[in-house]
Amino acid sequence: MMRRGNQNYVCWRCLSLRPAGRVVPPRRASGPVVAATPLSSFSALAAAASRPSSALFPSLTRHDRRPLLRYLSTEPPAAANTGQGETGEGETASLFDRALDEELDSDPFARPGDIRAQLRAWEARNPDKTLTVPPDAPVGNSVSNSLTKNLWDLNMLLDKPTVQDDDSSQPHFDGVDVIDSSHAGAALQAGDLVEFSANSSTSLFIAVCLGNFNGHLHFYTSKGQWFTTRSLRTGFVVKNYFEDPGELDDLVQAIPSLSSSESVLKDLQERNAGPSREIGASLIRKMHAFLTESRLLHQAYVERLSKAHLSFGKEEKVLSLREIADVLLPVQLKRGKSYFPPEALYAVYCTIMADDLNFLPLTRGARERESYMFVLQPASVLENVARVEDLVRGVSELDAARGRAGKKFITATDSFLEFQSQARSLIDQTRKTRDWSPHGMVGPFKNPGSGPVAPPQPVAWSETGLAVIQFLETWAAQGSFRPSSRYHWVGAAILRGLDRYPGAILDSSTGWTFLQEIGWIAPWDVSARHTLRLPSQRTTRHTALPNPPSLDATKVGLAGDRLARLRQEFAQSTVYCIDSADTLDVDDGISLEAAGDGEYWIHIHVADPASRIRHTSPLAKEGASKMGTSYLAGFYDRMLDRDDVRDIFSLRPDSPSLTFSARVNEKGQLLGSKVTPGILKDVVYMTPEDVSSVVGDTPEVVPPPDVLEVGKRPAEHAPPVRKMDTPETLSKAHKRDLKTLFKLATAIRNVRLEKGATPVFPSRPRARVSLDGLSPVAAENGSAFYHGDPYIRVEYDNQGSSLVSSIMQLAGEVAARWCFDRRIPIPYRVQKIASEHLAALQAFNRDVLHPKLLAGERPTQEEYNVLRVLGGSYEVSTLPGPYLGMGLDMYAKVTSPLRRYPDLVAHWQIEAALLEEHRLGTSLAGRKLSADGPMAVPGKPPPTQGFLPFTKTDLDNDILPQVRIRERHRKLVDNVEGNTQWILQALVRAWRFGEGSPKLPETFRFTVADTAPGRGLIGRLDWFGQAAEVDLEGLKPVTRLAEVKPNDEFEVELLDVNVHTQKVSVKLLKRL
Repeated sequence: MMRRGNQNYVCWRCLSLRPAGRVVPPRRASGPVVAATPLSSFSALAAAASRPSSALFPSLTRHDRRPLLRYLSTEPPAAANTGQGETGEGETASLFDRALDEELDSDPFARPGDIRAQLRAWEARNPDKTLTVPPDAPVGNSVSNSLTKNLWDLNMLLDKPTVQDDDSSQPHFDGVDVIDSSHAGAALQAGDLVEFSANSSTSLFIAVCLGNFNGHLHFYTSKGQWFTTRSLRTGFVVKNYFEDPGELDDLVQAIPSLSSSESVLKDLQERNAGPSREIGASLIRKMHAFLTESRLLHQAYVERLSKAHLSFGKEEKVLSLREIADVLLPVQLKRGKSYFPPEALYAVYCTIMADDLNFLPLTRGARERESYMFVLQPASVLENVARVEDLVRGVSELDAARGRAGKKFITATDSFLEFQSQARSLIDQTRKTRDWSPHGMVGPFKNPGSGPVAPPQPVAWSETGLAVIQFLETWAAQGSFRPSSRYHWVGAAILRGLDRYPGAILDSSTGWTFLQEIGWIAPWDVSARHTLRLPSQRTTRHTALPNPPSLDATKVGLAGDRLARLRQEFAQSTVYCIDSADTLDVDDGISLEAAGDGEYWIHIHVADPASRIRHTSPLAKEGASKMGTSYLAGFYDRMLDRDDVRDIFSLRPDSPSLTFSARVNEKGQLLGSKVTPGILKDVVYMTPEDVSSVVGDTPEVVPPPDVLEVGKRPAEHAPPVRKMDTPETLSKAHKRDLKTLFKLATAIRNVRLEKGATPVFPSRPRARVSLDGLSPVAAENGSAFYHGDPYIRVEYDNQGSSLVSSIMQLAGEVAARWCFDRRIPIPYRVQKIASEHLAALQAFNRDVLHPKLLAGERPTQEEYNVLRVLGGSYEVSTLPGPYLGMGLDMYAKVTSPLRRYPDLVAHWQIEAALLEEHRLGTSLAGRKLSADGPMAVPGKPPPTQGFLPFTKTDLDNDILPQVRIRERHRKLVDNVEGNTQWILQALVRAWRFGEGSPKLPETFRFTVADTAPGRGLIGRLDWFGQAAEVDLEGLKPVTRLAEVKPNDEFEVELLDVNVHTQKVSVKLLKRL
């Protein structure tokens, strides 16, 4: 029998401490007479009691290894009654007294007396440390299980932003452009209706955004709760749902604090100090009306929605919420508009999110309008998951039915037994040369020292074995199951049955190392390549195995040059191509032309594949699926992976170009611009370092000198792929050109700095990897094994050449203005909300952010949050807008069409416009951007756009959604998660396996970034700024969680490093 919610738990031992001689009045209870029973039969007495408020509910627990009693009641147990006519009180009380007397006799500390003395005596008797009881809720994005529960109805336990989330949300610089991999999408504003949940929860809730105050978003939920967070990962948003700002005024006024202190806001939130339900009643009613309408629509179309996964075919694909709704819902619901009402979209969204397998939300990508994008899982994966689940469940049930639960091996079908036997044998062979580790990777290659060891031999897996391996790949490598999914048990059961991972947590990290041990993936593979893979992208598992055949693009010849008649020779100019010596795709160069009176034409020559690759060709589709060249160390993958494309379009003498020209003066002012199809003649290749030495360019901030190397260092200098000029081989004219270009680039940069451009970006750690020391020793049947390990060098990157970055940005400005004047839709890069907070943003940059950056300091996450609130995220749009990070009024990326698909799209649009102008014999420019804003050109009506490959609608609905999601995933792999996993591989090899130069320090300095109530601390180490966590046990005995605040520093030691989950755990040693 359960106690009522208004009753407190009272331990019977506490009740036993009543003053001696006190008589507790008897308590009557109706019911049958129960005879005296032994201690183990107290549950029968509890069942006999009729009053819930006073019922005796005994249970057995363990206090110092003795059975005790618990009472779920606020009333004391009844005293013994000598009356024979009573119905059970005497027997119950007598039983209680006997148990109490026995306990008092056996425990001298339980006798009545001073409670403090008794507690001190108990502590002396029990010196063992107090064990922390973890919360029974999944931590962060961890997998839920039978021991965890959903606490949403009790508290607002949002997923805490990790330091990896912070890394991905911080814009950084790749030497030319700002890279922004934020998941936030359009900034949330007051009046927006949002969905929120925890990744580890299946429950969805809605709230209204009250606004962003001092870097913290404030929300009020449909349940009448107030909460704050600095970053909310939301999958569904209705912009401006509460249109009248007055609706929010009372709630905003009732917010207990608008402090910028996260600890203050946390404390208020934990004490439920937010606005009352009475104040928020009107908003609650409106949110409930939204939910009611959405549920009614769901009920009306439940048959359609329940079969959502059957409506899109069997192939894997990326879909937006609107695309899914267009198929599932009748068009009449649009009510004459081009889109469904938000209630209908939310009904579809809830259906998709409740699906455990068929649809995978791309939570790492920016929202597309209202919602995440979704991946429809291919039918082959769904069928395999169902097959393996049935197989493993059957094996488990058969094993239990035969009474063999304690056996090491699962009794199953012959094919499953064969898989287990082969897997065990392969694991045992692998461990002769590579140790297993609990760190999300297998150990490095070891030489036994007793002569050569035969390498593991790949096996020919049966059909069942391949099905099981493919399931494990879906689970552990691709991460296709959400934390709340039921399918995690299947992978754990498979690993348990192998009997090769005793004591290990049988999670996806162990599954990842299993795939490495059987040779299915390489021992150094980077899981981010698999988890962030999108449909139509190929991911090779082994460099030693032949790659799968490419798309039909390899069989399609290039079209003719459609700009041949328009091309002009740049015979009088030397083109300087400034890039690293090992760059294969040289897609930009610079030349200078004097125009007199202190003015110059700066020509930025860009490779021109768009002139011969049609936008509908298979090669273009392959470029669209990759969205760009991947520069992840060890896994370089070109966007247009054809040698003839590189040979024809990589800049060289007589190669075609699309040239963006800017007329500037020595003050850095842009006086004019043009776009010209060209042919290059004189080309000089140089590295950025050599150019900097010629022009005297020195970095404003020197990156830290920290370095870690593991593995055998490769040859110092690989031969360049083309002839490179050096300062010694340049002529005086060449040096004079470069110095003039540097002077102009510096002046242009100064103009942008005055407009708020970021002066420098913090140096970030970068892993340089060489696979030269690897030798495959066996590769067949889909598996491969290797001798040796990658060489990894971890160091801070530099900012590149300021000459190159400034002039490449100039090309983007010229292209954006040229297209704006002609109303040509292209993928513009914008910061949409920056102009709304321009004064505050400029003041923040001037007084806070820029001084820190110029001093070589890393801004705090709070400062980055303020920057994002004021400046917004870097977005892609068909409408131009300010790009404050570069100090530009408008900007588009156009300088790398061989390496970036959006650049290629812009080239197709620009070249179509050039051909149309050539056909008409006049310019299409119908407006100009002046200091006062856009101005129409008299007599120039807006042109029709039938000549363009893509209309604005095509870009908005088809191209840009794919650009946003695919570009972000590629950046996460190349610049954030993939790079981090290489760094952690080096850390594990240095820490656990004794590799590395210089030697890894024994302890580190840990700077607190944030506290997570009930969980611990997150922060960074003074080792390459690596993210790390401290759990509650790791705090002891140095401090308590309540005593820690952001920016506190501690000396710590490593406890665990997991490459697969990108998690570093440390223990506090002392406060600094």
